[in-house]
Amino acid sequence: MMRLTSLGSRDTRPEEAPDGHDAARELRRWGRALAIGGVGALGTFALSAGALAAGARLLARVPLTPQMSQRGKLVQVVRAAYPDRIHLDRTAESVRGGVIALRRSGGAVHVRLGPVDGEPTPTTVSRPILARDTDEPIGIGPVGLDGFFWPGTPETSLGLPTQEVEVSSPVGPMPAWLVPGRSGVPEEDRADADVDAGADAEGGAAGPTGDIWAVLTHGHGATRGETLRAMSLLHELGLTCLSLTYRNDLGSPASADRMHHLGLDEWEDTEAGIEYALAHGARRIVLMGWSMGGGITLRTSVRTAHPEAIAGLVLDSPAVDWQDILTYHATALRAPAPMRRLALWMMTSPLGARLVRLHEPLALAEMRAEHYAQHLRHRTLLVHALEDTTVPPAPSARLAALRPDLVRFVPFAGASHTREWNRDPEQYERLLAEHLVDLLDLDVDVEAMRLPVRDPAAAPLEGSIGARV
Repeated sequence: MMRLTSLGSRDTRPEEAPDGHDAARELRRWGRALAIGGVGALGTFALSAGALAAGARLLARVPLTPQMSQRGKLVQVVRAAYPDRIHLDRTAESVRGGVIALRRSGGAVHVRLGPVDGEPTPTTVSRPILARDTDEPIGIGPVGLDGFFWPGTPETSLGLPTQEVEVSSPVGPMPAWLVPGRSGVPEEDRADADVDAGADAEGGAAGPTGDIWAVLTHGHGATRGETLRAMSLLHELGLTCLSLTYRNDLGSPASADRMHHLGLDEWEDTEAGIEYALAHGARRIVLMGWSMGGGITLRTSVRTAHPEAIAGLVLDSPAVDWQDILTYHATALRAPAPMRRLALWMMTSPLGARLVRLHEPLALAEMRAEHYAQHLRHRTLLVHALEDTTVPPAPSARLAALRPDLVRFVPFAGASHTREWNRDPEQYERLLAEHLVDLLDLDVDVEAMRLPVRDPAAAPLEGSIGARV
């Protein structure tokens, strides 16, 4: 036999029986080693567990925390500015096709730009200035992107008569824009008819706005301004537009926990918009939503108490599957799988919800393509940007594959998140017009329409502003 003298080595001398003192010393040595090793292991475990929990909590909270889009990041750099064009650093967005707007200082500077028309240097691109919505020059330096393109209100940007109204939701009154649809009266009388069509200045009952309405819901961190790109066409087709805000928006009441619920509860605010429309003469309603607003619209359509009033849906880059979205972004951040699973647990379990300050867990299983496919009842036009790195398009395609009888899926190549209109305004509006004319049986010749209804290069209107509202 051989005696162990140290960890990992052996003594080859003949065995000698240890005395009592040697045995005691050996036990004490092993005890100290185990104690030191145990403390180290526990410390490492505690640190790693703490980091895991902190990272998971951050992953869970980011999509739940309301973002005020007025605080837009300056993500582009103007390198040269001329009266008719500007030069931008070459980035994925600055080279993307279509139209875009730039803004600075909260909208004090707002410029609409056309597609790339040159490459003045290997690191810059040139884009023509289509219109300036503000008087202050763009200048050189950092600027923010404005994918909404049209700033301000429907009246200041599109020339549409606009009424500020309040929609009563379960958490309180929500500000909304009410824009009457173009009526069938003679051209010379339309301006006066449009003005008369809105609700009165005291917030009373709306006048003859027509019985076909579009209830519009913007996305996460956005404002009502996101809906402006569709509004000129909807107005031209005769639809009255109700562009909503919802809980935790700037200027709207907050939810009890002041957190987004990703549509789980926000659908009640869109439902309140439906009820407002029905109370003011609507008989058929089209629901339209962008990004998270698309997810809210989907959830509204399967939970509404007024399914018979909904003629159909239009979804633009919608959040169809929140588990897919959250996993996608966590993976892009290289968060380890245990952290991703823990973040989802925090969002969906009663105990975890308290850790991220939610008053109730989120039923993410009810916000998936499979769930919506099972419960969807309305014809749907689903448009999704193929280069969307905010809300991946795969769940949209999956929903369409599951319900080809109801869902028409139109992928937009070359477009980023909710910027299908920007990529090709004429194609987008033609697609939307054809869908709505067929859905609503409108007496409109789409081929004879001038599209886009409002030219992206149209001169700014009197009173034009650059702010997002």
